[in-house]
Amino acid sequence: MIKQAKNISWWVFAVITFLVFVVLQIPAAWLVSKFYKDNQDLQNIDGNIWNGQADWQKNQLRGTITWSYRPLDLLFFKISANTEVRSGETQLKGVLGYSFGNFSINSLNGRIAPETLRSFQAWDWPSTDIQVKDLNFKYNKSTGFEKGEGTFQWGGGELLYTYSQRQERMSVPSLKGSFIVDKGKLILDVRDQRDQKMANFALDTALMLDAQLTQRMLMNVQSYEGKAAMDTYVISIRQPLVKGGE
Repeated sequence: MIKQAKNISWWVFAVITFLVFVVLQIPAAWLVSKFYKDNQDLQNIDGNIWNGQADWQKNQLRGTITWSYRPLDLLFFKISANTEVRSGETQLKGVLGYSFGNFSINSLNGRIAPETLRSFQAWDWPSTDIQVKDLNFKYNKSTGFEKGEGTFQWGGGELLYTYSQRQERMSVPSLKGSFIVDKGKLILDVRDQRDQKMANFALDTALMLDAQLTQRMLMNVQSYEGKAAMDTYVISIRQPLVKGGE
């Protein structure tokens, strides 16, 4: 009787495994057309659920995405894939996952090029890339972010930007930063190479970005004449992470 039960269990396992591998062979293009009927973000989709690639576009940003499914993560009730995103000189690699309403990114590494920054904010950015290392976080639409960690580095340079309808110039110093999560927000604490406070960025549950700059950071603006304690956040800006329609 015990032997028969074991045989049935193995047959059930074998059938489920077979069905999973059949599903993984479904063409990705068919899946997108079936369940994402208003798709305007992905084009030239090639491959299947197991692995493939596509061109993508979001507002002014465009590039390619490749993926490779991680079947063993199903043992942890999680759907995930090794993913690489490219846009011009920008390149990011990591593991994207989804489980019970939680979206996750793990081991995200790569660089963000100046032209990508320009698509978010139409300024004349320094020529140096932003380096992201070992970024991990979970995100839920209702509760926000949790378990965030990672670091970033930026060599800085000359930044030309518009503020209050006039053009300004900032000599951005070499910066470093660390990602943490606090009260559902993903926070990037930015410091200079002497570990002095420079800026703070916080992304909330609604994906609204709060940016704060310290007096020390603003001292790098040529025309700035304000006075405050160096660690004081003098400027605060709030806006969507990605502006619609741009």
